[in-house]
Amino acid sequence: MRSVQEGLWKKIGPALILVILSLLTGLEAISQDRLSQALESYDQGMQSDDRNARMQKFRQAERLFQAALEQQEASAALWTNLGNAALQSERIGPAILAYRRALILDPSYDRAKQNLAHSRSLMPEWIPTPNQGGLLDTFFFWHTTVARSTRASLAAIAFAGVSLALSASLLLRVSPLRYLAGLLGIVFITLVASVAMDPANEAYLEAVVVVPDTAARAADSINAPLRFGQSLPSGAELRIIEDRGGWLHIELHNGRDAWLTQSQVERLSPHPL
Repeated sequence: MRSVQEGLWKKIGPALILVILSLLTGLEAISQDRLSQALESYDQGMQSDDRNARMQKFRQAERLFQAALEQQEASAALWTNLGNAALQSERIGPAILAYRRALILDPSYDRAKQNLAHSRSLMPEWIPTPNQGGLLDTFFFWHTTVARSTRASLAAIAFAGVSLALSASLLLRVSPLRYLAGLLGIVFITLVASVAMDPANEAYLEAVVVVPDTAARAADSINAPLRFGQSLPSGAELRIIEDRGGWLHIELHNGRDAWLTQSQVERLSPHPL
């Protein structure tokens, strides 16, 4: 039976591998084509003097960047490009959402940080923004310069170093190796704490309003009165306190709370990290 299976694999195996490789190559080509089309549409929008044509090109670029994101691994640069297209088409909510997603992937990505700050400056003054530069950011200053995945990898390397240094100190009875193990242990604990307390972990509970003139209610009912006396603009950033069957109990970054429907906002991460 085994010889039959081996013979069958020898016959169809190479052809199957070629088919899989062809499919992967084709998907990559489609993704690159979408990205090229998106960049071309964006450039055409920047060069156009007609407002309607410009808006059309920027919205087309936004859709194509979104399609490229769905077909290849997300990157800070790609999310920032999508945010730029959304911002140029005057969709501040999707732009802020895209920039914040870019900064989850790479907290040090300057283009996303600068464009996020500019987008926030376009919001009404009564809309609060998340606090920046808290105690955690002061102590763990490399939160904003080293990606979360890099910190996790460095923590694994530090742990391996602790294990090797301790083992060597026990075998060779060399005191400096114990000191090295202690130093690496401090580095390991610091990195693990940084990853564990990373704001990116809360991305599932952070959201951005993406619908213009969103009615914020005082309760989870369409008949409830408006909570703030005026609608929330697209681009308002908030925290999710409770998810209740289509309604979200939210809190702005000044402590004021309200109820919104799920369709009015998008979370920074669709799933807990």
